[in-house]
Amino acid sequence: MKSFIKYLLCLGFVFSIISCEILEEEPLNQIGTEFFYKNDTDALSALSAAYAQLKNNNGYYRQQFLSNLFAASDFGASSWQHGDFRRGTIVLTDPMLTNTWKDIYVAIKDANNVIKNVPGITDIDIDLKNRIVGEARFLRALHYFNLVRCFGEVPLRTEPVQPGDAGLPISPIEDIYAVIIEDLKYASANCWGFSEVKNGVTNNIGRVTKASAHAMLAKVYLQMASSKRSAESGVTGNQRYLALPASANEYYRLTKEECDLVLQENSYQLVSNLNDWITLFEASNGNNMEMLFDIQGSSIPEQGTAVSNLFSPRQAGLSGGGWGGVNRIQPRFVNNHLDKTDTRYQNGIIREYQDETRSYVLNPASTGYIRTITETGNNNGNIFVVFTSKYIDRNATTEYTSQQNWHVIRLADVYLMRAEALAEESQNPTLAEQDLNTLRNRVGMPNFSATGMNMDDFRTVLLKERAAELLAEGHRFFDLTRMGVYDEYCKISFGNTIGVRQAEDYVWPIPLIEVAANENIN
Repeated sequence: MKSFIKYLLCLGFVFSIISCEILEEEPLNQIGTEFFYKNDTDALSALSAAYAQLKNNNGYYRQQFLSNLFAASDFGASSWQHGDFRRGTIVLTDPMLTNTWKDIYVAIKDANNVIKNVPGITDIDIDLKNRIVGEARFLRALHYFNLVRCFGEVPLRTEPVQPGDAGLPISPIEDIYAVIIEDLKYASANCWGFSEVKNGVTNNIGRVTKASAHAMLAKVYLQMASSKRSAESGVTGNQRYLALPASANEYYRLTKEECDLVLQENSYQLVSNLNDWITLFEASNGNNMEMLFDIQGSSIPEQGTAVSNLFSPRQAGLSGGGWGGVNRIQPRFVNNHLDKTDTRYQNGIIREYQDETRSYVLNPASTGYIRTITETGNNNGNIFVVFTSKYIDRNATTEYTSQQNWHVIRLADVYLMRAEALAEESQNPTLAEQDLNTLRNRVGMPNFSATGMNMDDFRTVLLKERAAELLAEGHRFFDLTRMGVYDEYCKISFGNTIGVRQAEDYVWPIPLIEVAANENIN
């Protein structure tokens, strides 16, 4: 029986893409790979097609994957379709799983085609060739990193499928991480700098850079380090990480090393004040100097994403028309899992808005909105959810024409990762103070002091810092699982019934569409 992944990867098509000063992805005609890879234009078109798969269909960064991550965390509610993610009762027939799985493996298929075929092109500058392969290997690493964090052991396909190939069994996570690390090492060695020009060719804004690859590799090492540490402390949900070959401390050391390399790149820098921090998330300010790798939004039909509609209240003029407002932060998260006086929280949420008939003003506790009838001014009760302001796009016209980028990784996360790695490697929380205070001071927050703090207390503070800085940016589910506090934190947010998370809930089940089609998966 043919594997679903095999079916996808056997398609073997690449899509011609139009590239401008900023990376754009527009699928055109399907062309067989055996006729396609002849010169640099073909290679760049194939690579742009690989970028396009990040958001071509609704299952990945265009829509559903973002809500999967939000609902699976302790933030609050998402759409009715994500109820099982919120309750920790995900089953292999869940359509949200199916679409995400399918779209990620389609993306891997396109990356594999570039990685396999571009090295054989002779009519191309060597630096450009290596850069293109490096970008494709970054993309493949990102896809497998998402898969291994979400699903655990998965089939590992690194070559284009040939006729007669069977579906693959699942691979152990140590094999998957080995591929991810090698891909990111290659990417960091061969990708170019931000807007760097070599031999008359410019590295267009929106593409992977050397710093992007180092930052993602730091994130990979931190995932391995903290997951292995928590497994060694008895967290059964992370037991699979005990098979990793190096110690947790070695992975923390490597995390710091990669973070240092990112911070040596001069093309990226932190903003210096709160007002500029707020502008980081404006729809017209994508790919700014804090964003290391973004999924590109677009106002062009079929090229944007649903990010503004997912996170902004419906019919409030803050996103495109139609549905919206599905990813909402609930009071228990606000009251328990961050410092709600933090300026990053207070300036990272919507404080007031209007829909067609009602007005909403943030309540004094910053946990919901006081609602009034706009025409009369009469009180109309309260709603106890909060919306992030990070994805507002007042110029979006439909659900999928937002210019807002999705920030896969940004510079602030590098400081947070280095702070964690420094403290963990030395078992000394005071070593995290400088990096944490660099982020706090730029937004007017007082210094953090770890004097007299033990590591458990530090980890609690660190998660609050990450929650405030990276609110609703797709990191929370991974932070809770790798730190081994998934059950504890979800119980606080959702109660002791809905919030219970067992060891098997640390990863999602492989979808039925793959299990039923692949005889090599039990």
